Order: sequence, then structure tokens, then C-alpha cells
Amino acid sequence: MGDNTTGDGTRKQTVPQQTQQHFSASSPIEPLECVNPKKPRYFSSDKWKQAPMAESTQARVAAGSSSDTYSSPPHSPTIIKPEGDQFQHQLRKGKYVSPVWKPNEMLWLARAWRIQYLGGAGVQVQPSRGKTRADKDKEVAEFLNKHGINRDAKTAGTKWDNMLGEFRKVYEWEKGEKERVGKSYFRLSPYERKLHRLPASFDEEVFEELVQFMVPRVGRTVGSRALPMPPPVMTTSLLGFDTALDGGLLSLHSSSSSKELRRIGKIRMTWEESVTLWAEEGEHHRGRVKLQCSSFLNADELIFFDDAMVGSTMEAFEDTPLRGFSVDTFVNGQQVKVFGRRKSAQHPFVEPSIRSMPPMEFQDPTDFYMACLRVPPTTLPSLFELSWHLQEPPPEDYRFPLRRDVYRDLPPGKEVMFTASSELLDCRAMVYDMLGPMIRTNTSLSAASATDRDSFIGLWDDCINRVVSKFCSVEMVIIRKPSSPSTDQPLQDRWPNVTGFVKNFCLWRGEETDRSREGQLDPSSTIVEKLLWSYMDLPYILGYYAVGYMVTFCAISRSEDRVIMTDLYSVDLSFPSERLKALVPCYRIAGLLPLLADRCLNRVLDMQVPFSDFERINLGNGDIIEMTPNTVTRSFSSKKKWAMVKEIYDMLDQRIPHAEFIYRAAEIDSTLVFKPRGCKFKPLNYDQLVEALKYVTKALVALHDLSFMHRDLSWDKVLRRCDGENEWFVTGFDEAVGAPQIYPHPVASTEARGTHAPEMVRGLHGVKVDVWGVGHLVKTCGLTNLPKMLRELQSRCLDQNPDQRPTAADCYHHLLSASSTATY
Repeated sequence: MGDNTTGDGTRKQTVPQQTQQHFSASSPIEPLECVNPKKPRYFSSDKWKQAPMAESTQARVAAGSSSDTYSSPPHSPTIIKPEGDQFQHQLRKGKYVSPVWKPNEMLWLARAWRIQYLGGAGVQVQPSRGKTRADKDKEVAEFLNKHGINRDAKTAGTKWDNMLGEFRKVYEWEKGEKERVGKSYFRLSPYERKLHRLPASFDEEVFEELVQFMVPRVGRTVGSRALPMPPPVMTTSLLGFDTALDGGLLSLHSSSSSKELRRIGKIRMTWEESVTLWAEEGEHHRGRVKLQCSSFLNADELIFFDDAMVGSTMEAFEDTPLRGFSVDTFVNGQQVKVFGRRKSAQHPFVEPSIRSMPPMEFQDPTDFYMACLRVPPTTLPSLFELSWHLQEPPPEDYRFPLRRDVYRDLPPGKEVMFTASSELLDCRAMVYDMLGPMIRTNTSLSAASATDRDSFIGLWDDCINRVVSKFCSVEMVIIRKPSSPSTDQPLQDRWPNVTGFVKNFCLWRGEETDRSREGQLDPSSTIVEKLLWSYMDLPYILGYYAVGYMVTFCAISRSEDRVIMTDLYSVDLSFPSERLKALVPCYRIAGLLPLLADRCLNRVLDMQVPFSDFERINLGNGDIIEMTPNTVTRSFSSKKKWAMVKEIYDMLDQRIPHAEFIYRAAEIDSTLVFKPRGCKFKPLNYDQLVEALKYVTKALVALHDLSFMHRDLSWDKVLRRCDGENEWFVTGFDEAVGAPQIYPHPVASTEARGTHAPEMVRGLHGVKVDVWGVGHLVKTCGLTNLPKMLRELQSRCLDQNPDQRPTAADCYHHLLSASSTATY
């Protein structure tokens, strides 16, 4: 090519011509000439005919109705074809691509989809219900081919999705931003369209065609069309709602001016197209859809079904930064089943929607009423008064106010905890979090499927345990255990099916079974037999036993030397009305549990304090300790650590007096069961301290004779037996090793520097580190004004020089000479 320049040095503007490429096996493909995409393309006269311009289009161009940048191509249904042949594919970057869609082709595409949605006069279209998107794309492609537009189903479907996204943006601009800026989209310059993040080009006639059926209430003056929109065909769904078979596309999208939300993905709604999800900054997986100006199914209200097939109204925020967006959030790619409902004209009075009023006028006072109901009673009722106390409903002023239509739909028995609101109050959180799961019908629970205890667990938890935990004023930890069929373990050492801990005391428990079986213990018996009364003079603890749908609340107390159970109240959870009645006893029980826990903490009788017969301690790193009345089970997260600890205890092999030992080991579960069970608390007086130290030093004498050292003595590792014997014993031999050791102890150098002997940090250390631990026990016992003998023992044991410390035997003999009459 020559240099196209003029005489004055300026470059001459040339008009590139697009040539038609003919490909065959005998002729090689020649590279295409580079064409500036911003310049208009013209076809050579020998290959293409000049398309006549429609009179309406010429008039519009003359009137200046086209874009400022360039005039829209003619929109006549006349199709331009090459003589004697179909459209030829273009070659772009070595790949075959379809020709660019022209505005008249997009106009016919819009008409084809209008027929899909609404039908058309003289056009036979199969009913839209039940058709897949592929079926619709195929019919659209056939419609286009009949009108001379050669496009396949895939190309037409892709173009429709892209065109629909651009239409949404343009429509949002025309609806809201047009008044603010003062210019229609079709009068904006290319720079202004880019500035407002709008499509670079969108034909006005195509836009008006889409407005006809995509947004029925757009409010624009539209001229007559060749395909008029018929009224929607109505039918009655199985739910009793009046719905349209096919409505316009749900316009769920964000305004171009919204800065709070961003596009994160799409969800696919049943019978409709993909709609955009919008999320706030920092959210990536869940988002909201926009419901403003929704024309889905020509419905006044949208209802979607969750995973449990429970219908929920799709509501939108009002007068907030999220105005117009759905209250519910969805996961990207989720399939949502949506139905539309029209408000009936037969009822003159319609209850206002929960979102039809500003949030400040329609408040949710759930937290206020929960705080009022969580206040525990001033005193504990006696066992005789307890049954009456559990059935007493809360005062009327503290009952949850509900919207009148919600209150009307609740089953009988609602008046004990709820009231119809006469003001703009509605406890929605209470309905969603607690009331909904209670009265919701469990489709998986039926006479055929309820074959074991696990089938009822969801029902028991929703109606009983979750309610008690919600109303409890302090933190309540509920642990659920499977039924243990083991026969080699005493019944008293098996965990109840449900245990509830308040301030580390197991004051709530439950026994459950799906049905009574011959030869199997009844839950009313096992809830008593699994209990070791360790609560001193506590009047009672609370619980329940369940047989299928029948649940009985009970109180467990101690009478003389035996444990008895008293039935308080029974409910049948097979009926929603009975489930509502369970709210009152659960609310009353939740108020009594903190009072029982406080009494346990404040009660000290003689030399004993209350403790929990069942206890669970999380040590971190996956290690868990679970205590029953007679055993301690320790679970390890690592097989290696389990084997290491087991090896240490096997070496000691019960040769250490006053120390715990392995009762049972299970390699499959990585658990070790120890005996005896101990209570963790410090001595209450001088005599208890001397007694505890004598047991500890006696155990250390036997341990040191085996050339072993404990290396981790503290009051967490020195416990008192729970079986009535006043014996103290040593636990926690995890760090025990042979003596001496030449390397520093890693735990002593990092985590607990002040609780270990100083030589353990330096390196070489021997059995005298346990003697330092005895002095540390005296120092941290919590008692004041210790006798001189114990102060001297503490000083000698905590000597920085290990050689100056006494031996464990010296400490033991020194304690034998001590007495309660020692000099202070």
C-alpha cells in the first residue's frame, strides 16, 4: 500500500470497504484487512443491494429523533441478503462469528419474545408453562427464520440475554435519572453514556417495543404496534392464588445510581429468566434482588419457597439505603421457586404489608419483650408449687404483640404468649426464630419415617430445648448425646440424651425415645438412674422425658437417701396448638435455672461444695474431657498423642498411690477413660490444705522412686474424690518423664513461665521440680494467715537452687508432724 498523504503533509482519510470472503477447500483463506471499528462500514455495490429506508424512519431522522452520534439503521422488516445466497459468517481472530445484529433484527427478536410471554394474534405458540428455556429459544429462532433472519437458537438466546441487561439499565435511567439529569438516554452523548455506565448504544424503537410487555406500567406514550399485547390469561393455582400463566420478566436489578450495592452473581427463578443479585461491600456469597416496579406474573405480591418448601412473602425495604431491594438474601446460582398473588378485590379492607410502612413506624419489639421475660423470679417456688408455677402464663403486658393477620392465622392456644397488636408493633424476629420452627409441619416426620429416635430430634429441639435456651437470662450450653447401647458401662455413667449447663452445672436434662419397647427401660426411669445427686441441699433440678410426640416436664429431687422424680406438665407435640402451649413451661423453666445455679455457687456446707455429676471441658486443640459420676473420659484429636499418654500411664501401671489410672482405652475413638472421678476446688481451710498436701507428697515419693517426675503440679491437677471419700489424688501425667532431663521443657519456657521450676527453662532438671510444685501449691492455695510451719515449707520448696530443696519424703514427714494447733 502507498502512503495516502496530501501535499500539505496531512494524512488522507480513506473509507475501508468490507469484502465478502468465499471459503472453499481449494482456495486458501486470505487475511482480512484491518478496519477501524468506530467508522461505518459500507458494502461494495457488486455484492449488496441498497436497502430502502422506511418512511417512518426517514421522518424520525428528519425530526432529529435519532441519536446525536449517528442515525439508527432502518427498521423495516425487509431483510438485506446477498444475491442468491444466505448470510456469510465473518472471520474474527481466526474464528467464525455471526454478523452483528442490526436494529431491525433486534426489533424482530423482541417481537418474538413478546409472543413467548403474551402470545399474539394469529400466532400459534405452545403454552409457556412447562417449557424450558431451550424450547423457548428454539421457537424464537424459528420465528426469526420465518421473517428472513437467519439466526440459530443459541445465538438468538445469547443476544436476548445481553439485550435484556442493556434494556434494564436504559429503563432505570428513563424512569428515575432522566428527571434528575434532564436528558433522555437517547439524547445523551457517548461520553455521557460512558460516564453514567450506560450502554453505548440502544435503539429507541427496540426500547419502545420491550416496554410494551416487559414493563406494563412504565407510563410512556407508545405508538401502535403490529403485534398488540393481549390481556394476560389468568388461572388459579393449587395454592388458591390468582396467578398469570406468563408475565413480564421480573425487573430485579439495581439502579445505576446505587452506590451501596454491587453485582455479585445471579439466581434463577422458576419459570423466569436469571435475575441479578446485588450485595453490599464485603459480601460475596449472598445478595439481594430488586423488587421495585416488579411485573412478575402481573402480581401484587411475590411468594417464594425455601428449602423446606415453606412459603414466605418476598418483601422489600422502604425508605432506607436498601430501598426497593428484597429483605431476604439468596446464594449465587440458587434455584428459587416463586409464585405471584394478586390482591382480591372482594375484600374492601386489606391488611397493610409489613414493608408498606416505614420501619420507624412499624417496629419489631422482640428484644424488649424478651428482656422483660428473661428476668428471673425473686424466689424459687417449692416442689409443691412448681407444677402451678410452670403453667402460669406471663402477664398480659409482656406478651408478644403480633400483626393482626399473623395472630389470626396462629392455631388455638396463642393467647397465652401472644396478643394482637393494636399499634404498629410486630415481633417478627420471634415469629421467624422461634414460632415458625415450632408450628411448621415437619414433612420428614410421619408414621412411616418415624422409625427411630433421630426422627424426632428436630421436633424436640425446636419445641423444647431451643425455647428454654432462648428465654434463659444467662448463657446455657446444651449438649446432645446419642443413645448408648453399651452394656459394659453402668447406666449411671452414660450421658443423658440432652444435658443443659448453666454456669457449668448440669441443671437441665432430658431422656428421649421414639416409642416404648419391651425389655427397654422407660425414659422416666433412665432420667433418674443416670443421676448422681451432687447438689447438696438444692431443692430440685429440672428436665423432661419424651416418648415420641408426648413430652413430660419433671423435677428431680432428693428425698432422704434416694432420688425421686415428680411429673409437672405434659404436652402432645403432634398438634400445633399443643406446641404453642409448651412455650409457657419452657419460659418458666428458663427463669428458674439461673436461680438454681446461683444457689449452687453460693452454697458451702461443712467441707463439701456442690458439683455437677456430668461435666464437659474443652481443652482446645481438639482435646475434650467429659466427666460422668464415676469416670473421666478424655478424647484426643491425634492418635500420636493418644498413644504417648497411654504409654506413660501403662508404665506407671497403678503403682502410684493417690493417682488416677486408666480404666478403659479405645484406640478407634482415641479416648482414654480414667478413674476415679474428682472434683476441682481448692482447700477451704488449713486442715484441708495439710490433708491434700500429704496425699500429694505421698504420691510423689512413689513416683520419684520409679525415677519419674510429674513436672506440672497445680490445683488443676490435684482433685478430691467425688464418691464420698475424702481422698485427694494427682491427675494429669501427660508431661511425666524419666528423671533427669537435660533439655528445657517447652511448656515452661513459653506458656506458663511462672508456674514451673526455674531450672526447667534452663535445661537440666530432675525430680526436685515436683518439690518446687509442692511449694507452688501452698503459695496458690488461696488461704491467708498460714501457720509458720507451712510458710517455712513453702520457702524451702521454692528455693531457686534445686539442691537446697527438700525431697518429697522430707515434705511428707514434715506434713505428718503438722496439726491444726500449729503456731501462727
